[in-house]
Amino acid sequence: MVEAKSFRAAAAQLGMTPSGVSRAVSRLEEQIGVRLLFRSTRALNLTDDGESFYHRCKDILADLGEAVEALDYARTKPRGKLRVAMNVSIGRAGLIPNLADFEERYPDIRLELAMSERNIGLIEEGIDCAIRMGELEDSNLVARKLGYFSNVLCASPGYLARHGTPTCLEDLKQHQCINYVYPTSGRTYQWQFDSPDGPVTLDVDAHLLINDGESVIQAAMAGLGIIQVPHWLAAGPIGHGKLRVIMEDTISAGSPVWIVYPQKKHLSARVHAFIDWIQEVFRRDNLPACRRSALSNAMPDDKIVGSLPEAAGGMASSRRKQPVEA
Repeated sequence: MVEAKSFRAAAAQLGMTPSGVSRAVSRLEEQIGVRLLFRSTRALNLTDDGESFYHRCKDILADLGEAVEALDYARTKPRGKLRVAMNVSIGRAGLIPNLADFEERYPDIRLELAMSERNIGLIEEGIDCAIRMGELEDSNLVARKLGYFSNVLCASPGYLARHGTPTCLEDLKQHQCINYVYPTSGRTYQWQFDSPDGPVTLDVDAHLLINDGESVIQAAMAGLGIIQVPHWLAAGPIGHGKLRVIMEDTISAGSPVWIVYPQKKHLSARVHAFIDWIQEVFRRDNLPACRRSALSNAMPDDKIVGSLPEAAGGMASSRRKQPVEA
């Protein structure tokens, strides 16, 4: 009735008479002992108590709908609008190339991507869930860890044919390097490596700086130099032979990657479906082939897929503070 703006319009939507709707509201006001509406011949307006009551009831009905969806998740097709936020580079390089698979599985979900270099407020901007990197600070969100980015050095086959392939960190000084610049701070990305003596960070003297992650990958594909990039974001070009992973023994686990969502008692079927799907994509594309081969030699085949995120996380878990996971 509040959204219909009048007793008459509400009655038409509910299949009741206007007087019947009016009596129902009066009975509710009597029952709770609070006046909810200012009535006039021209309009209906909520009292302050009515405004608060209306929004609380609206939230309860939304929670009820999501609870029903959650119960139906295993036996019905998720449907409706799903708003997902993420970093621009993750969206362009890691998510969009895989979306055909998501749409084939969930044709009734209407996906809306909010891509930004800043962390979008989920509750303030009506976002259902978000993919985020690094340490989390917002205690109002529930977080599930996808794992850790596997940072790889790579270059195009053409660049390596012209300049040779470096075999150690010292060799990088003789090569053209391309590096990422954080657009919000202007700070350059520090390259990270695993070594026999532990993790190493390196300030690279790059000949080309770019403040867009996808463009860094494009520049490497064009033969302009060597980059360090999360394997998940370059999995496509690497898989198609446009980039080649080098110095495989230095591959490091970088920032943790999370799927986060507002604290709710029940997750909608849409969010459940996206979380399950993105975990599968990350499992498949995050670890380079050389690391997958090492894992398959070390573990039974039926343990590999389920263990990939933990294996990726384990390479860095001893040196990074972990946020609490729900």
